[in-house]
Amino acid sequence: MSGPVATDFDSLRAQAIAFAQAASGNIWTDYNLHDPGVTLLEQTCFALSEIGYQAAHPIRDLLTDEQGRLRYTDLALYDPRSVLPGAPATDLDLTSCLSDQPDVTRAWVSQTATPGLYSVVVIPAEQEDLDEAVLAERVRECFARVRPLATDLAEVVIARKRETVLSCEIEISPTADPERVAAWFYYDVSAILRGRAAEETAKAGATRAAVYSAPELFFRPRAETGARMPDIDVHLARLRAIPGIRDIGPLSFRELPLGPGQDTLKPTYPALVLPAAADEIELTLRVGDNILTLDHNRIQEEYIRVAAESISRAHHHLDDADWSVLKDGRRRRFDRCHVDDMLPAIYRIYGDGRAQGRAVQNLQPKVPREDDLFLQYRGAINAQLDDMSTALAELPRLFTAETDRTTDDPALHTRRVKLLDLLLALQGETLPSIRHAGLHQYRSAAARQAFDLHWRLSILRALPELNAARGTAPEGAAPGGFMARLGLLADLSVQLSTDPTAGLAALGWELDQTSEAPVPDFPRKDLLLPLNPFDMIVPRDDHAEPLAPEDLKSQSPWVADDKLQPAFFQRAATPDAFAITPVSGGRYAVVFDSGDEDALYRVQTTQDKAQAIACVNRLRASWHALHEEAEVAYLIEDVLLRGTGRVFEANRCTLVLTGWTARTALDGYRSYVSELVQQLAPVHVVISLVWLDLAEMTRFHGLKAQVESPEASSDDCEALRFFLKTAGAGS
Repeated sequence: MSGPVATDFDSLRAQAIAFAQAASGNIWTDYNLHDPGVTLLEQTCFALSEIGYQAAHPIRDLLTDEQGRLRYTDLALYDPRSVLPGAPATDLDLTSCLSDQPDVTRAWVSQTATPGLYSVVVIPAEQEDLDEAVLAERVRECFARVRPLATDLAEVVIARKRETVLSCEIEISPTADPERVAAWFYYDVSAILRGRAAEETAKAGATRAAVYSAPELFFRPRAETGARMPDIDVHLARLRAIPGIRDIGPLSFRELPLGPGQDTLKPTYPALVLPAAADEIELTLRVGDNILTLDHNRIQEEYIRVAAESISRAHHHLDDADWSVLKDGRRRRFDRCHVDDMLPAIYRIYGDGRAQGRAVQNLQPKVPREDDLFLQYRGAINAQLDDMSTALAELPRLFTAETDRTTDDPALHTRRVKLLDLLLALQGETLPSIRHAGLHQYRSAAARQAFDLHWRLSILRALPELNAARGTAPEGAAPGGFMARLGLLADLSVQLSTDPTAGLAALGWELDQTSEAPVPDFPRKDLLLPLNPFDMIVPRDDHAEPLAPEDLKSQSPWVADDKLQPAFFQRAATPDAFAITPVSGGRYAVVFDSGDEDALYRVQTTQDKAQAIACVNRLRASWHALHEEAEVAYLIEDVLLRGTGRVFEANRCTLVLTGWTARTALDGYRSYVSELVQQLAPVHVVISLVWLDLAEMTRFHGLKAQVESPEASSDDCEALRFFLKTAGAGS
């Protein structure tokens, strides 16, 4: 397949040499291969020809081999979770989140000498009646919501303000307002000393934009390091940008004496004091050799205006002049440029008829160039964009309120699934394979088809929240980013308040391995096989309603004295556990096959076949509901089980899962969950999986409740830790 003419290397090189000759005139006379300029020119032509060649081909052909398979290795395409499976949070991420809290100017987060434990030093916002205990508790709650997996907060320290006087000599322009320049200088230096960007409000603190757009703001020593002043030299460029300032002399700071009763051991942060009288002004402003006299009252008035303008810019992110409080009613202009101006010059379809790349002044309206060779590139780009937009344009038709989502059309279903996979891929997500994972133990073929669609929709809707909380640990009723994603992908309940035994307890049943099962009352030899033996197998009805508790108890003859063998509990949720068989009088019997070689359990005798089929499907729905309700997962982090003075196992967690249901007992499903944990967990965190039977889960709940009680002791934590190490040995 040949590409457009413009992708030919030789023609591009010839045109480029001609352009270079025309542009350089007699300056450049060597056009031979050994000339460095020709080498660079040829490299550019090769890159352009490669771009043009690839743009002329479908994206599918560029990414796949002859068999249509993606060439992951050749193209360096990797699963996002393989590249960065843990999505780790940095100290600056935590600093950003904690600094966004009310009454907090900056909260410095640092790791302690013990791995997994963090320390926070808080610089509070200016206020008269600061309650340090309330502020510290608020910071703890915020940290608990965003803490990375297997970490905890060791201490919160509220830094103490140390009043400081600024001395400096500044040269300003003759037209500048001295008091306004002084107010801006006080404001910006105060913001630097408090560790806050000048554009931020007192409530906003360290936003993510500030962390990444102005990292120099964080190159100051933290309060707990013992350094008294930050390195102002890092911020001189910002200070020189204040309107009216020409030059800044050395800055010096003088700390005022501490008040009576103030703790001298607490970390401090410098806080500038505005002059309250003329003799307190230690800021010297001059124009040339003339020293100016400053009015302290006007400095304080201008300081209020400067703070207001800073808040305006922080909220609206526009140019300074657009939000100046001294120019009310100023006309705001928001110009929009043509999308063609956003493309690289080589792809623009508008020109003046001359060679591209030459600086030409042309005041006439520009028109499209019909003879532009690069129009072919533009057409190829538009073709690719059209292909993508065509697929996305099907969204309103395939997913609307009027769309029949339960369609039996396999082609339409496949297109919907592929479209959702495309949308997930655009978000950097890849779904695990669920074909043979045991995930659909309780679903019919039709239910599985619906699950494939709704599962993707649920993940797509949850992605914003999942990505925002990626890598975070459980907190209260919130499962955290790791557990929330695991719950969606593994079809598990990860809510911390879920009791897996609630369904059985509501029926008054309990699983007991030692219980004696009733004797089956329907001999296998009495089965009347129909002409077609498959008529005994009842097709699944996905819309069948579970039985009422009393009806389920009356139709479960294999449960005696409210005790149920775990093997029978698992068997009741398998697809072929129930069957129907004709009996005398034209009636039908519903039977339960427990695996006994000689007999079955008679569940009910119905008047006709339709009633028998309905009975089987309601029994299936009831037992599936009991199993699904019992399947839960809990994450126990060893860092949270540490006692006073005890060394814990850093970066270690235990994932406790139900192990007695029909699905969780399957090796395929357990392997699927194990692979998910390895993919989703941060690489530095070791997560052990423990599958518990009902007795072990009951014991686990009791120990967990003791640890979470206000009266919990180190012995309670040690008991739970010991149980997790020894439980589930046979799982």
